[in-house]
Amino acid sequence: MKDNPRWLFLEPYVHLVRQDTTLLLYNSLSKSVLEFPVSPKLRKIADELLDQASGYVVRLSASQLQSPDIQEFVSKLRQYFMGDILDPGWSSGKPVIIVPEPVVKFGLNPVPRQKSSVKPEINPRNYLQEITLYLNAGPVSDRTIHKMAFLQFSYPACFSEIDEEMDIHLLRAIMDDVNKYTPSLIHLSGYNLMIYPHLGEVIELMARSPFQKKYHFRIENWESQIVPYLQVQKHTSVALYITFPFLQERITAYLHELPDIRLMKKLEFNFVVKNQEEMETAVEIINDYGLGNVFFKPLFTGENLDFFRKNVFASKEEILAAHPDQQQVFSRITINENDFGKLSVMPGGQVYANLNDPLIGDATKEDLVQLVSHELEQGVSWRRLRKEVFPCKKCIYQFLCPPVSSYELFMQRFNFCDVYPNETEL
Repeated sequence: MKDNPRWLFLEPYVHLVRQDTTLLLYNSLSKSVLEFPVSPKLRKIADELLDQASGYVVRLSASQLQSPDIQEFVSKLRQYFMGDILDPGWSSGKPVIIVPEPVVKFGLNPVPRQKSSVKPEINPRNYLQEITLYLNAGPVSDRTIHKMAFLQFSYPACFSEIDEEMDIHLLRAIMDDVNKYTPSLIHLSGYNLMIYPHLGEVIELMARSPFQKKYHFRIENWESQIVPYLQVQKHTSVALYITFPFLQERITAYLHELPDIRLMKKLEFNFVVKNQEEMETAVEIINDYGLGNVFFKPLFTGENLDFFRKNVFASKEEILAAHPDQQQVFSRITINENDFGKLSVMPGGQVYANLNDPLIGDATKEDLVQLVSHELEQGVSWRRLRKEVFPCKKCIYQFLCPPVSSYELFMQRFNFCDVYPNETEL
């Protein structure tokens, strides 16, 4: 019998991942997921479809179409509008499908051009989204349990062996540089902003900046006299961090110090919790005071992995329920959404794209053009992907999961889920 090969094609909104034993297809429009065990015949077809040169279109012979696993594969593609088969008589040549590929508008690897005093090599406006300025750092003292919190999330305590403060001239220079561009948010943080000697000047300086500003305080360091200055300013909010053990009277006193209850919408309450009891206490406080704009910040202590498993880790069902759209999928296979466009400047001027990663530059010697260039050319934070870390690189759900987080970098564990077993427990 004469073999009459047909064209098998995938729709351009479908994403395909194959691992050793499983094939996954994801429809970014309907959010449907199909999984198939990989047989030798299906492996061959999947590898051809994954070959960029195929353009999501491959030939299927009549003998291949007689295979039950291929028949089921094609049937499911049709059922979920992910692809189909075309008769060769439909076209004299190979059909063309526009394969989904991400396009980074300004590029992660900008084309080098001749440096000019008029036009910089790159424009930070195209990359810079947020910048965090740590105005001071201090010794750990008796708060050892929280000494590494700022490496896990945006905790306002930059601990060091000695007291350190950002030189006000450096801060002015950074802000003069920042104001040339368009970051969406400027964070002011540190060991204790209230003891920074130039805080009044910082507030005045920030008031003249057109961007969004957020001041980060541990609630025990908050002093009422600063309330009118911060909360009446435009584009300014305050993030308070509450740790346990905690006296609820502090929240009562704080709320009474607000000059206008309408300013509550400018407040963000962050509860740092390390066990189930603290989580439940935080919920009671939130309900008792009717707090809005609330966030939980789990703190890894080295001894509470079970708490993270219960409250932070994602199940397979939760991962599949995330339903990223086409743009989110492209983003997750191209950049790290958690870190991209963000820089942190320490009191001494050291600059990081993620505090768990190597230093990228020195703000006392380099401007934003140079710092952004360093991260684009040599950095790891902005482009860290799940397909590059273990065990995620072996997982078919790698682009359905959120990006690699600071928690994972700090803990050196990249599977905050129950999908892929961890070979060594912390």
